[in-house]
Amino acid sequence: MRKLLCIALLAFGFTTQAQEVDAVSIISNNQVLKTAYESESLSLKDKIEVVNEQVSEGNITENEAYYVISKISELNDDSLTAESDEEFDYNWGKENNPFDFAMGVELDTVVKYRKVVMPYVAVGVGNVATDGAFANSEFGYLRSNYVEWGIAVRAPFSKTNNKWGIRYGLGFKYNGLATTQNKEFALNGNQTITATSDKELRKNYAYLRNTYITIPISLDFTTSTKTYNEANRRFTTKTGLNFGLGGYIGYNINSKQHLRYNNADGYKVYEQQKGNWNVNDFQYGLSAYAGWDQVKLVFKYDLNPVFKNNTVDQNYWSLGIQLGL
Repeated sequence: MRKLLCIALLAFGFTTQAQEVDAVSIISNNQVLKTAYESESLSLKDKIEVVNEQVSEGNITENEAYYVISKISELNDDSLTAESDEEFDYNWGKENNPFDFAMGVELDTVVKYRKVVMPYVAVGVGNVATDGAFANSEFGYLRSNYVEWGIAVRAPFSKTNNKWGIRYGLGFKYNGLATTQNKEFALNGNQTITATSDKELRKNYAYLRNTYITIPISLDFTTSTKTYNEANRRFTTKTGLNFGLGGYIGYNINSKQHLRYNNADGYKVYEQQKGNWNVNDFQYGLSAYAGWDQVKLVFKYDLNPVFKNNTVDQNYWSLGIQLGL
């Protein structure tokens, strides 16, 4: 699908006389076109084929071809009415109005699928599976949450069929864990634990947030299709179901504990404690999503634990809504 933007036409307009001058100049400067134009033995169809060949060889542009064919047609009015339109296959496009070039009308009427690049954002809840068990986590299920945003690319496996493709991208993911029972995160040797805080934490919890640069990749399936609308000469897209399975890798770039409490003087204090908190530098896992086109439910599960040296593995999982590709 090609879009031709003719800025000069939009800026200055054009006249019938200018078209004729352009066509004559183009023909005069191209010996092949000049020979075909002056030939009395060639039919209009043959002459158009010559023009097509010149476009294919890169000797003239598609826009110039329109003017040349218009000029040739003036001398072949009888032939034009005698032969049906179906015989003239302009392989450089079938538009017959110069303004369509200026307005960027898609000349290629054959449906083709290409890469799509789009930003995305996802929000939802997150927590840890302790030794593979999702239930009875020591962290709050609603207060523990995640946010992810980035850029995604979907590349179909076929230019003529959009059903299967590969989806990949680059994003940032913020995994949060909220304690319960007035506990906060602390280091016990080389392990990360939760211990009762000596402060009166607001809402009785502390919050640990890990930030990752992530690279997701998935096998993607969609029922979305597009068709060419002959009436308005535009491509229209019909949205459909979308689901995928894949994985991701990530690298931890920031770990912070957030504490909110009242001090001895009654002042409200907000404290950030930055450190590595024994968090694994790398993250990798599995993902699955399903939904309707650009709105989908996304589930992710880390295959490696959040903390490096803890005796009990705690693998982070997240479930949320994603908007975008």
